[in-house]
Amino acid sequence: MLSGRKIRNKWVWGLASVFIFLLIGLQVYAAEIDLVQQAISTRRAKWVAKENPVSQLPPEVRKKLLGAPDQPLDTGAPLLAPYGAEVGALPASFDWRSAAGGNFVTPVRDQKTCGSCWAFSTTAALESKCLITFNWPGKDLDLSEQIVLSCSGGGTCGGGQASVASEYLISSGTTFDSCYPYTGSNGVCSNACSNWQKRAYKIDSWQYVSYDGSATAATIKNAIYNNGPVVAWFKVYTDFYYYDSGVYSYSYGDYEGNHFVLVTGWDDSQSAFIVKNSWNTTWGTAGYFKIAYIELTGTSLFGSYTYGYGKAISPKTASSWLELLLM
Repeated sequence: MLSGRKIRNKWVWGLASVFIFLLIGLQVYAAEIDLVQQAISTRRAKWVAKENPVSQLPPEVRKKLLGAPDQPLDTGAPLLAPYGAEVGALPASFDWRSAAGGNFVTPVRDQKTCGSCWAFSTTAALESKCLITFNWPGKDLDLSEQIVLSCSGGGTCGGGQASVASEYLISSGTTFDSCYPYTGSNGVCSNACSNWQKRAYKIDSWQYVSYDGSATAATIKNAIYNNGPVVAWFKVYTDFYYYDSGVYSYSYGDYEGNHFVLVTGWDDSQSAFIVKNSWNTTWGTAGYFKIAYIELTGTSLFGSYTYGYGKAISPKTASSWLELLLM
């Protein structure tokens, strides 16, 4: 039988071990952010890296935020038609958050530690298309990513296909988030509210703006300007977790996986795209980041697969956005 002194010593050593483990962990993260910041300085990159809730996650958990495949599935959708093929005169900067004096992009969401970026990016694109199609600037049309995740067959929290999700938004669509709130898990389609399909928003079409490396800044900008925000695939490296502000370009770290995001605009003065992420507003610049045009052919291969969307389809003709919300 252990004496009281031995029990106390056991607890002291146990607590000391936990403290040492946490201290080592903090030193690892501190060392990583130092290396990222040093690489940014050495490369004279134009962005700022800081610790944030995503960067502070354990490495194996951070990877769970990345849910795009190495080779997105080609579903046979058209490439660069009908929008994106003809590149006309474009403004030097543009952002759907301030287009024609209105905001046609819904707030940043949080996919949590589930690789459902394929569902979040496509749902975000549908939300924007609804605001554009029905002229609802500033409306927080919060549609259910969980329905896309649980019902579309496009994937799981382990990752999925934006192309399959896009097909689903044509055939079935999704409805208000309140019908099936996001759980951060795979979920079950039958848990969605009954007859949700009657209140579903859809898109009438989608296309590849770029496929397998055919992206150019001009074609992506043209698709955004003439049709709305686009979904983009890219490779994520360790430094991206630490993004805070500025124009991201690869600076440091290992390949972590692939990710889908929503591109809402661009700024030629910075040679950068403006992008909405789905890692909450506590990451990046209130949930957004800018990425350099050079990353189209650089380490990130940004936009190698880019998806554009047709007009939104409302569940019914209504006299107001509020009437649709209350259906």
